[in-house]
Amino acid sequence: MINKRVLIPVIFVSALIAIYLFSLFKFNHANPTQQTQLRKVGDECAGISENAVAKMTAVVEFQKLEIQGRKINVMRLCMKDHGFVENPNWFVYAQPISLASSVKQNISQDEAIENLRRLDMMQFDETSKHPIYWSPRS
Repeated sequence: MINKRVLIPVIFVSALIAIYLFSLFKFNHANPTQQTQLRKVGDECAGISENAVAKMTAVVEFQKLEIQGRKINVMRLCMKDHGFVENPNWFVYAQPISLASSVKQNISQDEAIENLRRLDMMQFDETSKHPIYWSPRS
């Protein structure tokens, strides 16, 4: 038979572990991550830009570019209407990357920076890797 001196501490420690795990589970599900204003506006504007081109179909390659351009233009206008503009720090960060990309892909630097811009303008979470594309209008 198991000694009571061993059994009581084991039960006590098990109960503490169970309470701890339950509190972690409850905390993670009771307090969902707060969305930032940029994330809320960005998601809304992304939806609006998708809806703006939803009924358009491309038959030739040029029309694909036209649809993509319209989607990005709607995104820019929507974000501007909500008080966000292109972050000047992002542009400084993107210059050398676009130059290297233009040489590597044999395209103009303007096209390379526009391609990078189109990717980064759809990112709404700040990362430590580089400046975020959008910043509040001052």
